[in-house]
Amino acid sequence: MKTVPKLNLNIPDHTILDKIGEGGMSAVYLGRQISLQRKVAIKVLKKLVMEDKSLAERFVDEAKTVASLDHPHIISIYEAKKLPSGLAYFTMPYLTHGDFGEIICTNSDHLIELLCQICDGLSHAHKHGIIHRDLKPDNILFDQFGRIKIADFGIAISKNTQRKTKETQLLGSAHYMSPEQIQSRDIDRHSDIYSLGCIIYEKLTGDHVYEAGNDFSILMSHINKPIPTLPDALQEWQPIIDKCLAKDPDERFSSVESLKDALLAIKYTQPAVAEKPIEPVPTKQRNQTGSKPPWFWPSVASVGLVVVMATLFLVTRDDNNIDATEKLQPITAVEPVTQAKKPQDTQPLTLDVGVVTQSEDEAELVDLSGNMDNETINEMSLEVKLEEAQKLLRSYRLTKPKGENAADKFQAILLEQPENQAAKNGLNSVGRYYFNLIENKIEENDFAAATKHIISLAQYLDEYDIDRNQFSQSVSDIMTTTNRLVTQAVKQRRPETMADNYLSMSKLLATNDDNLEKLAKAYQNIPQSGQVFVDQMGHQFVYFTGNTPQNDFMIGSNEVTVEQFKRFAGERFTEDKCNHYDKKVFFKKTWLKPPFEQGNTHPVVCITANNAQAYAQWLSEQTGANYRLPTQQEFVYLSQRMQLKNDCGAANLAGQETNDERKATKTKLNCKDGYVFTAPVETFGTQLNVADIKGNVSEWVSPCSGQSVCAMGSSWLSGSNESHTVALSDDPSQTYSHVGFRLVKVL
Repeated sequence: MKTVPKLNLNIPDHTILDKIGEGGMSAVYLGRQISLQRKVAIKVLKKLVMEDKSLAERFVDEAKTVASLDHPHIISIYEAKKLPSGLAYFTMPYLTHGDFGEIICTNSDHLIELLCQICDGLSHAHKHGIIHRDLKPDNILFDQFGRIKIADFGIAISKNTQRKTKETQLLGSAHYMSPEQIQSRDIDRHSDIYSLGCIIYEKLTGDHVYEAGNDFSILMSHINKPIPTLPDALQEWQPIIDKCLAKDPDERFSSVESLKDALLAIKYTQPAVAEKPIEPVPTKQRNQTGSKPPWFWPSVASVGLVVVMATLFLVTRDDNNIDATEKLQPITAVEPVTQAKKPQDTQPLTLDVGVVTQSEDEAELVDLSGNMDNETINEMSLEVKLEEAQKLLRSYRLTKPKGENAADKFQAILLEQPENQAAKNGLNSVGRYYFNLIENKIEENDFAAATKHIISLAQYLDEYDIDRNQFSQSVSDIMTTTNRLVTQAVKQRRPETMADNYLSMSKLLATNDDNLEKLAKAYQNIPQSGQVFVDQMGHQFVYFTGNTPQNDFMIGSNEVTVEQFKRFAGERFTEDKCNHYDKKVFFKKTWLKPPFEQGNTHPVVCITANNAQAYAQWLSEQTGANYRLPTQQEFVYLSQRMQLKNDCGAANLAGQETNDERKATKTKLNCKDGYVFTAPVETFGTQLNVADIKGNVSEWVSPCSGQSVCAMGSSWLSGSNESHTVALSDDPSQTYSHVGFRLVKVL
């Protein structure tokens, strides 16, 4: 972009690139900050305005104040200065992603989401004493992520500075200025709420609140003209428009937080209503012509869809998070006006008038209570109490704070009139509202909040003695989902976060439920990798999780012992001589009488692969479970996980204790483990609860490297540099004094 010529601006550390906007007070330029090499927007106070020194000072003071605000929905201000030349300016990020006037909202939820972001930004400013005073669509920008950024606090005022604007000066935009701002009266946060109301009306209808031929007429309309009426399809928004655009600031929303609550009420509940009863003064008759102004939605059909969507859900107001000191403004209904009121004979107001005049009829108060009997007065008092309870219910003040919640209010009415059906229904409605909160939080995957609501619901059901059966369907829906998720997790042997969440919620909702207890027990028994299980015959197995449930397996924590094999074989399998040091011994040696002494807890050796498989088949028949030899893949998997720092100290391998054995390995380790031949199972420290995967005896596995059976792993005969994961060349039909076996229990 070429440098713009003939711009008599000299701003330190900045190069002016282009003029990108202009308003009544200031002009905005695109610049490049030289030191940081970034594009910035530079807002410069106009020369005529700068001649008013107090205004120029206020411009810089307030810009510095706004720069102290740190909020995701308020644009940052990098720098604010007044130069010796009198030039006042401030710099801010250069955003090129459009403003609120350009955005096309696809539905009411989209609009409400954006408006809530505006409310959040304004709330932060108001809490720091900053009033914007020039809120309009052009000053509400979007960053690259589509987030709202409120900009142009250039004429803002704060609680820390006195007003420096002359009473004859009007700062702001005619279409969005509040009556008190137009009349140069004191303003506060209510003025920004009025401006935001103008923006909301414009987004809903496509028109300004008031149209006229010039700015002066528009300003006078804000003071004198009644609040316009929305089309029938948007009547749920009318209370918000009425409340925002009330002529008297005290009749508007007390804060933008209250406005945000009302917006969320439209999104999640039945049509939102005003914060406190007000009576709008319309300019045209409602529900008479049936005419429809332009929409911001693509078509009338989509407007209908949006209205339906906006009434489908209930507000997710978390009553448990409402502090007892928080002052919620209850939302009450405005009676629809079916015919316009006759305008009062009042004189139009001018800019220098401080207050709006009233006719004598409007100011007169009539006390009719003297004409009512006690019964009528009591009925009216009861209606007031019911309405108060209903307001708290709609505001999701369900059971907290104590005494100022819907449940307590309905209960108080029932203490006076135990058969009052409206109060009974209201008290039961508290439970339904809780389930609305719970279901909404579940949809948002916010299970912590859902659980918190369930705890409050359970306390409510107990404290107010509520019949739980009326909520059986809602409980059943959650229980059904719980059963499906937990059953699936148990089947897959994989704990799931979603199953955990639903199981926790179900336990709170359905106490003493036998089926739920069985389900919970099955879920708790999902095995964990490394967990030890003992079968009916006393064999210990360790569970290991594979990449998929199909690859999970349980393997014996040690080799099958002499004692265990004896239960099966008795005196059998003694025909073949046992190979010792790779040669058959001269005397007949078998598993019952091996070439060296063994006890009952030593691993059985001198067993063929067929005899090992026969033992697995026998054990399966004895227990009803399914046992087999490990696969080569399973054996290698465990071998690789057994990280032994010192083979001699952590496994029974050939070391210096074999010096007197002339036929022992030639690659013996330079250490002693205390055993020349086999050691009792689990003699050495185990890892992952599995012993002797390395050392003691090699083991039959099946299948193995294209063979039906082979031996794997090291043994008491193995020395240094011998692999634990290479198949040995031993013949599976032969018996060996260094080969035993262990079993896998099939899942």
